[in-house]
Amino acid sequence: MVKAKYSVGEYERRFLLDHVPQGVTNPRTIIDRYIEHTRLRLRTVDQPGVATDRKLGHKRRVVEDDPTAIMHTSLYLDEREFGVLAALPARRLVKTRWTIDVAGRPCSVNVFEEALAGLIVLEADLGDPELLAEFGPPPWAGPEVTHDEAFTGAALAGKSLVDLRSALAAAHRRHRVNR
Repeated sequence: MVKAKYSVGEYERRFLLDHVPQGVTNPRTIIDRYIEHTRLRLRTVDQPGVATDRKLGHKRRVVEDDPTAIMHTSLYLDEREFGVLAALPARRLVKTRWTIDVAGRPCSVNVFEEALAGLIVLEADLGDPELLAEFGPPPWAGPEVTHDEAFTGAALAGKSLVDLRSALAAAHRRHRVNR
């Protein structure tokens, strides 16, 4: 596991879903603004009964061509600070994030909204690179898209399902072949 003074390691795998599975809990609305020409992301998280979180995030890959290991740094912002940064040009991404238990691991089910309505992605943040290979997706999971750049948050921001048509088709073809 990579250690950094101000960053937290994320070790993720992502899978397409064709529906929201039973057993999801803890919904929260996430609005991301990926600031143009940077690796910076402004995020608001709204959860019923909880104060809104406003964050500035920065992600960098541990190894440039490996999307499974990310170092993530967050700064929590007040409303005024957020407003100043929100004036920067950015691409928007909106989703409802649910939590679900998969084989004893808390995972996220992201249900995208607006132009990406219909896209649903399971994210398993395994917390340790050793656990990446041994994670078995649930039987209701579809194609794995961990290594497909089209399904990273920054790539999805500002896109529509029409823009993803070929990436979705390719993911489903690979999934059928690998079954």
